[in-house]
Amino acid sequence: MTIFIDNKKMTDKRATKFISKPDDLVRQIVRAWCQSNIDHCFESKRSFKKAVQRNRKTLESLESIETLFTSSSYLFSTKAKDRKETLYFKDRTTKQTGRLRQQHRTGPLAKIDKKAKRHRFVSKKRYKCLKKWHKKHPKEIPRFFSYEQRANVRKHHIEFAFEREVSGWHPSEGTVETNRQGLDRRIASALENIAGICSKTIKK
Repeated sequence: MTIFIDNKKMTDKRATKFISKPDDLVRQIVRAWCQSNIDHCFESKRSFKKAVQRNRKTLESLESIETLFTSSSYLFSTKAKDRKETLYFKDRTTKQTGRLRQQHRTGPLAKIDKKAKRHRFVSKKRYKCLKKWHKKHPKEIPRFFSYEQRANVRKHHIEFAFEREVSGWHPSEGTVETNRQGLDRRIASALENIAGICSKTIKK
């Protein structure tokens, strides 16, 4: 597959030229996007560069990547129509959270959260209501039910950080999946597609 920027097909070398002073990590990321089995479409050079820099920042923390993005830290996935799954993780010891988002209109993303995220799982009707509520109360946290902490299949997902106020509120576009079949392979494939990190666990 390949990269499209402003509806123009790009090679990895051509796309890399949009990044000022590209280093080996930048080249690794862009090459991975071109070589993956996913098309990545960016509305502009600006959105492309932003996506590259966000992933490059994560790649600077290789130790955290190896610790967090593992089957033992896996929580659940979300899956939207015509998109590869996004996998969510939480380190049981450090409580660090993160996700591997393979396909999105703003680009793929390997993200290690600065503030640990909380996850809630709600019905479609409540999901729509909470999105509207949050627009009116962006710094507040709504009341959730205890059962909405469980990652049940086909529920809608909302994540956020909360200390003194809410931050990083994120409603997922897909619904929840919890299938662990082939999990090591799926994680390894996501890391390779997003950031060009190769793993022996990927089965050819």
